[in-house]
Amino acid sequence: MNREHSIYLDLCRFLAALAVVLSHIKQYKFLSPELSEYLPSAGRDAVIIFFVLSGFVIAYTTDQKQPTISEYLTDRATRIYSCALPILLLVVTIDLIGIQYNKEAYAGLYQYEKLHLYIPFHLLFLGEIWTLSEQPFTVPPYWSLGYEVWYYILYIPIFFLKGRKRIFTLMLLLVFVGYKLWLLFPLWLAGVWLYNNRSRWQLSNIQSKLFFWLPVLIYFIFKTLELDIVLVKIGSEIWPFKDSFPLGSAAKYLSDYFVGILTLIHLYSAQFYKLSFKHSLSQIITKLAAYTFTLYLVHAPIIKTVEYHINYNKNSWLNFLGILLLIGFITFFIGFITEHQRYRFKPLFAKAINTFANITILFSSKRNEIYPTKK
Repeated sequence: MNREHSIYLDLCRFLAALAVVLSHIKQYKFLSPELSEYLPSAGRDAVIIFFVLSGFVIAYTTDQKQPTISEYLTDRATRIYSCALPILLLVVTIDLIGIQYNKEAYAGLYQYEKLHLYIPFHLLFLGEIWTLSEQPFTVPPYWSLGYEVWYYILYIPIFFLKGRKRIFTLMLLLVFVGYKLWLLFPLWLAGVWLYNNRSRWQLSNIQSKLFFWLPVLIYFIFKTLELDIVLVKIGSEIWPFKDSFPLGSAAKYLSDYFVGILTLIHLYSAQFYKLSFKHSLSQIITKLAAYTFTLYLVHAPIIKTVEYHINYNKNSWLNFLGILLLIGFITFFIGFITEHQRYRFKPLFAKAINTFANITILFSSKRNEIYPTKK
């Protein structure tokens, strides 16, 4: 991966995170309808871009590093928990304080009545398993981690195992995670496919420009004509298990597939497109992209906390700029002491994973002693 292509992927990550923030400002009605109409409604589509990018990055890192399963799990656990764990605990603390001052605003958050169950439940990312649809507290964007974390795990048999062991382990995991994750798994795998086929078709300068900008134009038309809503309706109508297996967070799967295809074409052509970033600009992009995970998780609690406890003018662009600055400041502060310090937590996760692996091996050996395999 060349420097310009890597920087462009970082730019895509940051812009996708920003799109989620702006969409939630609109969705949570932080601004009046008159002002909100100027904000994009592309949050869901940005998450799909994250899925494709995630598959690409995981395929790239595993190919370059060739890690063991323990090393792979350590890297993924460090990346996820260094950010998700402290943010989740911080949000719970702030919400519990907020409940004391405005209990009615938090009335629908029933999970606070059983924190001893829901905190570990969400730290295991079980919110989207089968028919479950549980978003933690005031962190609605957390739903996508219920997909992405399990895609990391599903990738283990695909990359590390072979033969019957690969098939059996993959099928077992698929049965555990359920149909919603099956529906969106192709989008994550599209990123893996993109990396593995990154140089399969060479594009000329003209072709790369065409396939770089055409998906952007098609997406603009797609959203302007509200064809995504049409695809959501079609997806709901053709889903044969409405009563037994509701689609929930996967209800937009047909629209997601369309956005995923556009993303795939765009990102493939980007590596052949003659991108050029000045050194100063590339540094800014890289630094901003380093905070995307924190930004993705903290913006919603900030918006909701302000909404619950502060009287503000919804018709003011200054308040809009104020919330963006507040989100940016808190994102920088939290990100600096969490995910930017994740190397400090890595030995702890490595020890935990190695201990678990040793226990598993010991259990297997004991089982084989009791039930020896027939030769």
